[in-house]
Amino acid sequence: MSEQAKTDVISKSLVTNLLAAVRPQVAYLRGRFWDEIEMAVHERMTKLIEQNKAMIIDAPSRQWLQLCSMILAAYQELLPLVGDKQIALSVLRNVMEAPFKEGLTGYIADRFGILQDAPEDAFNRIAENFKVRGEKRFGQTYAYVQEVQDEERSFINIQKCFFNDFFRANGMPEVTPIFCAMDNLWIAELENPQYGVRFKQPTTLAGGDDLCRFQFTKTKAKP
Repeated sequence: MSEQAKTDVISKSLVTNLLAAVRPQVAYLRGRFWDEIEMAVHERMTKLIEQNKAMIIDAPSRQWLQLCSMILAAYQELLPLVGDKQIALSVLRNVMEAPFKEGLTGYIADRFGILQDAPEDAFNRIAENFKVRGEKRFGQTYAYVQEVQDEERSFINIQKCFFNDFFRANGMPEVTPIFCAMDNLWIAELENPQYGVRFKQPTTLAGGDDLCRFQFTKTKAKP
């Protein structure tokens, strides 16, 4: 099997799994069938990947392009079915959030190095790993800049984000916050008192600001 054929099989599988999760949330298909919708999403996804392939500069960006193209293709197909942007976005956000919620503590361990048997070390792990692991995980299409780092504060700005760039380039910036919603889940988790971390995000690229500001402040952890 050629590399292109392998990619095609993977893409179709991703679309199938995505729409299987979407189906329970969409009751009225306006005379269409799910098989037809699935094929249309895959075709849109393939075209989007081809049209935006210049955005691929490393392995992570290849992964992000595939994911973003699938979500945008699904959004474009869902929109005429549900007839409302916010409903279509909510459906896709729910689908993406569900598995993320299930693996949330595993994610913060992998992403930040925060372990559940030592939650009080959360600030130190964030200070050590947020930028370094972010650069490794998200690749060269993201730009992290440390603004403040001291014993009680770790402020990091993201100047460039693949998700934001992709959806703006394709004329649908309203889709970007679906991906920001994943951040909101771990942010909510870290607000629990056992972690001893206070977080603020005064600006976001998705909101039209110049930077995504991630501002972590150390507080007293409470069991």
